[in-house]
Amino acid sequence: MSINPSIFRAYDIRGIYPGELSEKVAYKIGRAFAVYLKENNAEFSKIVVGHDARISSPILKRAFIEGAVNEGANIWDIGLATVDMVYFASGFFHLPAVMITASHNSKDWNGFKLMKNDVDFFPVKDLEAIISEERKTSQERGAVTEEAIKSDYISHVLEVVDTEKIRPMRIAIDVRSDAVGRIFKSIVEKLPVEISAEHYHFGCAFDSDGDRANFTDEKGQAINPSIIGALFTKYFLKKNPYGKIVYSAVVGKIVPDVIGVYNGEAIREKVGHSFIERRLKEVGGILGIEATGHYYFKKNFYADSGIISFLVMLEILSNEKKSLSTLVGEFTKYVSIPEMNFRIEQSEEVIKKVAQNFEGYDLDWLDGLSVRTPDFWLNLRPSNTEPLLRLNIESKSEIILNRVKTDLVSQIHSFII
Repeated sequence: MSINPSIFRAYDIRGIYPGELSEKVAYKIGRAFAVYLKENNAEFSKIVVGHDARISSPILKRAFIEGAVNEGANIWDIGLATVDMVYFASGFFHLPAVMITASHNSKDWNGFKLMKNDVDFFPVKDLEAIISEERKTSQERGAVTEEAIKSDYISHVLEVVDTEKIRPMRIAIDVRSDAVGRIFKSIVEKLPVEISAEHYHFGCAFDSDGDRANFTDEKGQAINPSIIGALFTKYFLKKNPYGKIVYSAVVGKIVPDVIGVYNGEAIREKVGHSFIERRLKEVGGILGIEATGHYYFKKNFYADSGIISFLVMLEILSNEKKSLSTLVGEFTKYVSIPEMNFRIEQSEEVIKKVAQNFEGYDLDWLDGLSVRTPDFWLNLRPSNTEPLLRLNIESKSEIILNRVKTDLVSQIHSFII
């Protein structure tokens, strides 16, 4: 059976179910992952498996487990889970793990996030090579154990912050899936907070697999994730002077500004979970920041967690005793556009053409094209997960921002046509 090579992305496997990612494909991925672990992990004993709330996730999980078991792997099935629960299981128990999820993609999609022991991601194209080989099935069949990790996970996330300092608060919550809702309810029960749709101190929205958190202030205003990143940066650098902060190439300039003010070390990295997590681990950093609401924590095995982001916000507001809108106002120096996406297959060609219009400016190619001028910066890069070209622009003023946006969008459309 041929497999569409496009499902093997930069740092995960992702495709449309059941066309690109069927049960037969999931079975082969399970077998290949077990083979990979046996060949690359001398201490390999079992694989932790969790899944999100998509209708297709339990189906693909069963097929994946069957493939891995037939290759002699033992499975620890933790059932419906958030992706950071799987990260926790991998880091806390020092085990390889897989999460069946397609993150923010629509319900027609699904995928696999695979990691070695201690949340160590690897190039998933290594599995593509194994799948293409003709191999005999292992003579030894593995076993499946079903056991939840809820209590261990809750203890872990609550230890990341000082729960004794959290004061009574009202919060507005947007939970997108049962996977997040169930665990969030159990955590909130242990805190002096009340869920309320009115007169709340802040709002928090989680994505469907729980690794992302986006915030609103007490007035209901959405807050740019880069500003939340700056707020988190201040919080962590006060606790850890001279700490290292890793942030993605499209995070707002306020983040490196604040890192400098609080004597931290700023480290810029490519966009994407595996890039941020790996770099944070390499340098022993204390915090990782992406512009999409993903925040990574040293105390969480260098992985991201929406739940921990929520808990950090609770502690910050408890310590500061100021409204969130007031705290945010201290970091509102720049204006930016919401990330724009252009559907295009040959994105690299368009990026090269755009770059020609900025010759003589400060350019870098860390992740697509980044241009920096005294008045604005921009980044134009191909998506890691979809056939899209992504554009980010930030400036000191709305006038400059709108002018640059209009010119760039016109250029891009002319190149696409």
